Amino acid sequence: MERPTSALVRVVPFFYGWWVVIATGAIIFLTSGTYFYGFSTLVDPFEEEFGWSRALIGGAFSVAVLAEGLTAPVAGYLADRFSATRLLMVGVLLIGGGFVVLGQIQAVWQLYAAMAMVAIGVTLAGMVCWVAIAHWFAKKRGRALALMTGIVATCGVMVVVLAALISFFGWRSAVVMIGISQIAICIPLALTVRRRPEDVGLLPDGEGHAPGQSLARPAASPKGESAAGKKVEHKGLTVRQALGTRPFWLLTLATALAWLGSMALIGHLVAFLEESADFSRGAASAVAMGIPFGSLVGRLSFGWLADYVAKRRLLAAAYVLQGAGILIFAMTDSPWQAVLFLIVFSTGWGGAIPVLPALEVEYFGLRAFGGIGGLLSAIATLGAFGGPLFAGVVYDTMDSYRPAFLLMTFTTMAAVPAILMMGRRPGWTREAASAPVA
Repeated sequence: MERPTSALVRVVPFFYGWWVVIATGAIIFLTSGTYFYGFSTLVDPFEEEFGWSRALIGGAFSVAVLAEGLTAPVAGYLADRFSATRLLMVGVLLIGGGFVVLGQIQAVWQLYAAMAMVAIGVTLAGMVCWVAIAHWFAKKRGRALALMTGIVATCGVMVVVLAALISFFGWRSAVVMIGISQIAICIPLALTVRRRPEDVGLLPDGEGHAPGQSLARPAASPKGESAAGKKVEHKGLTVRQALGTRPFWLLTLATALAWLGSMALIGHLVAFLEESADFSRGAASAVAMGIPFGSLVGRLSFGWLADYVAKRRLLAAAYVLQGAGILIFAMTDSPWQAVLFLIVFSTGWGGAIPVLPALEVEYFGLRAFGGIGGLLSAIATLGAFGGPLFAGVVYDTMDSYRPAFLLMTFTTMAAVPAILMMGRRPGWTREAASAPVA
């Protein structure tokens, strides 16, 4: 019996890989915006209703980031081997269900549990999306990642949607409504996604059909067998081999340093602007929304350049912009400074998003892309975990976020030399690139 995606391949008037980009981008848009950027809109409601400290509330975001990191290697392993559709559905159900649970909390441990549930779902769904696009494109991988992350960039509107729902219905009803909407919209999208072009008889970048296959034949099994019965092999390192390389550890260190500052900033952005810069909640939420929207320029431009320019230099440039943006943010006390912060930080933040996975493929290949990327994320999460928690502790101790953000300017900048020390891409990738296609 023919699978639904095979029929859709014939209906879609362009290469089906671009539909995968659109569908995965839409899923991340609807699930990550309210979780990642919207958390800061819940800080004040939690404090007002429960009387929790900022460190305690910020700890929930840190726990969520930690849950992402711990889940990432498992999610990567699964994404390399099993059905993208099924994994996406599980991820979406965890995310939507987590928001529904969040609307029922009465104790801080329940907040932490709900945020961890959402984070695990976001990690699983996100990893599947990254792996799928990495497989569907080769020559145009940077542009495909740029388009997908460009769609995701507009998820900042979900911050305003969440803030509006909180104002009209209260925070409990708002998060429940968000969770139900995510499930209703994202499950149908998940049904249209396949992990690799070979699963529907195509080749990467839309360069014809896979040998011995046609669109009328059944899709490949999730374990890597093509319709013709041949296992599809991909060049690259195993997880164990990647762990033995210098570039893996340098890239992991750089990612951890960069995430330390950016996660702290995003987790406390609204609260900082309200109290340290005297912004209204609406204005502060608008700035939070501006980060993903502003990152659109970085995502599209850096992603496009990644197909033509050295990716490690692009990532280093992105981290320079992030560090400079955090410095500007630490000094912000007026609207024009907030605008300058958005221009600088958002460009760097957005630029790093498509370049990082493209750089991972360049150095480590597709053979265990999900597993290697998941392990890298898990280790780098130590930085992401510490950022929001550290900023909350500094605020509770000094009644100001500024010292924390000033320090994190330097940690972010320290990621730059680590990236540049990775050196040129490994020799095996150049050999694979020059090898004839069978």
